[in-house]
Amino acid sequence: MEMVRVLSVPQLLERAVADNRSKEAIYDLRRRITYGDLHKEVRQLASALVSLGIKQGDRVGVGLPNWLETVQLFFAVAQIGAIVVPFNPKYRCREVEQIMRNSGMTAVFVCEELEQHIGLDFIRAIAGHVITVRFVKPGFLSLEQLMTYATDQPLPAVAIDPQHDLFCLLYTSGTTGAPKGVMITHHGIVQSGVAIANSLKCHQDDVFLICTPIFHVFGMACNLISAVYSRAKMVLQERYSPREALQLIEQEKVTIHHAVPAMFHMELNVLNDESFDLSSLRVGMTGADICPLETVKAVREKMGMVLCISFGTTETVSVTITPFEAKEDRIFETVGKVLEGNEVKIVNERREALPPGEIGEIACRGFGVMKGYYNMPEQTNKVLDEDGWYYTGDLGIMDECGYIRFMGRKKELIIRGGYNIYPKEIETILQQHPGVFASAVIGLPDPVLGEAVCAVILPKEGAHITEADIVEFLRPLIADYKVPNQVVFVDQFPTTASGKIQKGKLKEMLTEG
Repeated sequence: MEMVRVLSVPQLLERAVADNRSKEAIYDLRRRITYGDLHKEVRQLASALVSLGIKQGDRVGVGLPNWLETVQLFFAVAQIGAIVVPFNPKYRCREVEQIMRNSGMTAVFVCEELEQHIGLDFIRAIAGHVITVRFVKPGFLSLEQLMTYATDQPLPAVAIDPQHDLFCLLYTSGTTGAPKGVMITHHGIVQSGVAIANSLKCHQDDVFLICTPIFHVFGMACNLISAVYSRAKMVLQERYSPREALQLIEQEKVTIHHAVPAMFHMELNVLNDESFDLSSLRVGMTGADICPLETVKAVREKMGMVLCISFGTTETVSVTITPFEAKEDRIFETVGKVLEGNEVKIVNERREALPPGEIGEIACRGFGVMKGYYNMPEQTNKVLDEDGWYYTGDLGIMDECGYIRFMGRKKELIIRGGYNIYPKEIETILQQHPGVFASAVIGLPDPVLGEAVCAVILPKEGAHITEADIVEFLRPLIADYKVPNQVVFVDQFPTTASGKIQKGKLKEMLTEG
């Protein structure tokens, strides 16, 4: 394993360019660019940002999809010591306003989708500079116009402390209250990408398909940063389409394919009817949500790649991964072992460490743990202690070999008549039902028992299953008190941009409906 000194994000790109100037770096389905030209254009953009008045410590919003310009902005903003604030371009007024006001953006780069949904006048009323990307609107500066601000003057000398200075503010989904700005340092994002690349044995001949959004930590750290560290080629997919993803794997000879479980589900469905040459695929990882056993097996068999399972959060970046050479039972049943440079412990309600085999809250400490929530000290103190341990709110079990089994969110624990019920246990079993595509188990208010167990099922295409089928399937496999009182069938689940099922919204839909 190569030893890498503590790097800032700009230094990571400098390292990649050093002996790879003519190597193709990015193809975003619109343009191909080498590492040398990427580096040159990043520095030109950084110069233009300086001319615009952006300085070290300023927050710069980037509301763009997976475009070449998005990558260039990430590196250019970092180059001058400013802080990137990426956000989903599908957000609406309330979400964008909360992020802009909390972060105090001095400039924001937007795509036409934001203009259509929100309007640039609304955005300009909060952020001083609004720059359009890939579209033009009278009265607003375009990226092309901004680039003419670049000069031949040397960039300002900016001292970046990778271990303390912020690379970005990543805003959580905010399912309970306002979204929180997670402060991630240069070292946190870079080292997470390095750790994943080393775990998956990535190298400069690899080709990454980046289909997860790079405004999310999974797409940013595990894909973009890992690829740049590896000096590999990146193929950016603007909007995810399973058929297009498979076509790109064949066309671009993709070797690394990271995706959330829902994406792999959809690709496997396409492969049931169509064939593609996927022989270039080597390895990939999945995270952000539970990956069913059936999916893991099918990806390995039908797509011919090693699929590793990872655990992490926005607040911790990457924490664990199943080792490349792990036995199948470890891959099918756990989220792996802690990455080098991180620590994990399982704690009880008093935050005392528990012995192997006992269920408790997963706590993490290490390079990827956030500095805190931006301008939210009370929220920070609730989850981050003075010794640097972050308490995830996720439940897990660690065995004697250090492998961790994920058991779901602490707040999703169902207490029915005094019994603790872990939804993940029931969901894992439901995935073995031949007619179930995906499931979510939630607790609903019950006047007698406190909470009732409700299983929400997304059936496989063409499957005909009933509530009685589900109950009869579960009854011999779990205790009576865990068997759902209610089974609901849906056509789709509400999900976050990263593909996680939004159980809070699901519960609202069922209680209000």
